[in-house]
Order: sequence, then structure tokens, then C-alpha cells
Amino acid sequence: MKPLVVYYSLTGKTKLVAQAIAEALNATLLEIKETKPRKLGPSVYSIGGFAAKMNRGSKINPIDVDLKQYETIFIGSPNWWSSPAPAINSFIYKANFEGRSIIPFFTMDGNNSEKALANITAKIEKNQGKVVGSFAITSYGVSDEEIIARAKEAIKNYRDYHYSINWVEEPNRKQAGGEHLP
Repeated sequence: MKPLVVYYSLTGKTKLVAQAIAEALNATLLEIKETKPRKLGPSVYSIGGFAAKMNRGSKINPIDVDLKQYETIFIGSPNWWSSPAPAINSFIYKANFEGRSIIPFFTMDGNNSEKALANITAKIEKNQGKVVGSFAITSYGVSDEEIIARAKEAIKNYRDYHYSINWVEEPNRKQAGGEHLP
């Protein structure tokens, strides 16, 4: 069954990762868009980050996808204040992930995604999804080509584990190059 890659991207970095995943796995790609797109500026991260930290959603455009058509769903977001972006929160809050295997991923400026991964995992599990893996890619000061290369490496690891064993992240994941690997 074909996977689904759902993502929100403000600066385009999460979009790069999502596109690389979709291309590598021949997956369906779904971009989550806010009804009132955020403008880059000095306050976008403080206002958006605060909303994310408070687990708030934002108004998003209607989504025309039947999640029951997908066994595996990747969900990508920038890491804002150790939380998924409000648009991704809205998608998760509206979704029913029953019987779906979910793989969240983040792009971020730093190199510690543990809190963000715990945050998104709790939301997914509350909506009956099973998180079977996750990864994060440090994107600050990194070229688009390097972001894509890191995404391809993460997907290679997903494929290796997906086809050899049931890929489940352990609580103490090792970090390599900004990615959390199984």
C-alpha cells in the first residue's frame, strides 16, 4: 500500500524533506496550508512558537484525503518551541489514525528533538495512531542539497528497518548528523 506524506512548511525546509520522502517511497504528498498564511518576520516564531507550545492549532484549508487508504503516514513539521507547528496540530486533532502506522519527522534549527517527538507522539496516540519510528533533521545553516541528502539517508534507514523488522524507535535513540535513527 502506498504511503502518505503530510507536512507543513513555513520556510520550505520541511517541504524539501517531505518531497524527498514522497519521491523515494512513491508516496502521496499532502501539504497542510493555513487559511491565513504566516508572513516571515520578527514575530512569526514567537507568536507561532507560543501557539505551538500551548498545543494550539490554526485554521487550515480543507483536507481532501481518506486516511483509511494509507497504512503508513509520515507527518512532517518544523520544530517550534519543542512542539509541532499549529497547522500540524490541527491536522492531527481532526484525524483518526486508527490502524495506521505513523512516522513523525521534524526539521529544526537545533539538535534536540526529544520533547517535540514526545509531544507529537502523544497527540497521534490520542487519535489512535501507532508511532513506529521518527526522525529529525537539523536544517539551520545547511544547504538544500544537504537537507535532501539527510532526508534520503533517513528514508534509507526506514526502508532497511521496514522490510527487515518492525521499525519501532527506542526511548534512547542515538543521534547522528541531526537525525534520530532506530
